[in-house]
Amino acid sequence: MRQFEGKVAFITGAGRGQGRSHAVRLASEGADLVLLDMGSAGRVEHPPYRCATSADLAETVRLCEEHDVRVRSYEVDVRDYAGMEAAADDAAAQLGGIDFVIANAGITDGFYPTWEIPLENWQTMIDVNLTGVFHTVKATVPHVRERGPGGSIVLVSSNVATHKAVGYLSHYVAAKIGVRGLAMALAKELGPDGIRCNSLHPAAIQTEMTQHMVDFSDKTMEELLQQFRDSQLLAVNLEPRDATAAVVWLLSNEARYVTGLEFNVDAGDSRK
Repeated sequence: MRQFEGKVAFITGAGRGQGRSHAVRLASEGADLVLLDMGSAGRVEHPPYRCATSADLAETVRLCEEHDVRVRSYEVDVRDYAGMEAAADDAAAQLGGIDFVIANAGITDGFYPTWEIPLENWQTMIDVNLTGVFHTVKATVPHVRERGPGGSIVLVSSNVATHKAVGYLSHYVAAKIGVRGLAMALAKELGPDGIRCNSLHPAAIQTEMTQHMVDFSDKTMEELLQQFRDSQLLAVNLEPRDATAAVVWLLSNEARYVTGLEFNVDAGDSRK
């Protein structure tokens, strides 16, 4: 029996990158899936950001269905609470509830001194990377609580929100530190229900988001990846599967007493 048979996982940002990696791995472990991404639901303009398309989300669905699990997908902007709530309610009704939540959707931006960040870019960053996570939690936690003890929530933050100062990206840093704090508060609130909440803090992983960082800077991809490697104790390129392995463990019964944890997957970046 696969370890997540009978469980339902709700994943935002599932159209590509880390979100797709999480979804396919959970499907291989038997979980039924609720997959959300932007698709045709809107766009991010500040900064101009190429979000996952309808075709991207459909491909994730296809890859997951190869594992003989039930999959429901929704094109929703995480900034749209009504849309998030409707998706969570509909999916829970169709699949029987929600056990796991992975709040993964997020964006990045160019590098600015804090006093030069455009006001609209600051607001968009907070709206997507922090308020979008809050919307995800608010829409799904009631369903997780209805399922009873054993639920698990992973809020995806970043290594920039742990122990190392990062300049010129302060709106991203502020949002991700907020996600870290939200996870800590939720762990305390949900403990009496037997539901766990942890935050995940990956270092830079080569996905479409990394390409955006190249587009927003004067560096090539290899120069950016070398910069990441130079900042780590292990000079490697992290892959989506490295973050996914942590997600699977945090959701699993192997981590049944792990809650309120800030889980770094950063090749030692936060310790160098």
